[in-house]
Amino acid sequence: MKHVVLIDDEIEMTDLMERFFKRFTDIKISKFNDSQRGLSFIKSHNIDLVVTDITMPKLDGIELLREIKDVKPNLHVIMMTAEASLERVLKSHKYDAHDFV
Repeated sequence: MKHVVLIDDEIEMTDLMERFFKRFTDIKISKFNDSQRGLSFIKSHNIDLVVTDITMPKLDGIELLREIKDVKPNLHVIMMTAEASLERVLKSHKYDAHDFV
């Protein structure tokens, strides 16, 4: 079973992403609305994919990506934002994001 972690400070977004991923069978979903709690969970569990927002309080998505890649360099991370900018896309790819939405 694949394990997907969804991280966004907006509860509505993690709920929406969860509904999307539940359409697929054999996927375990863990949701976090606090990026620091999500990071702690990722560090201690086997995860196949992380989908995270970029703009979040405390630990933003770019820093979260860097922290994830420090401990799990092969983990796929998809970055999302409603506030796309070339700088954010470039930073996401610099730290080896799998994709940017």
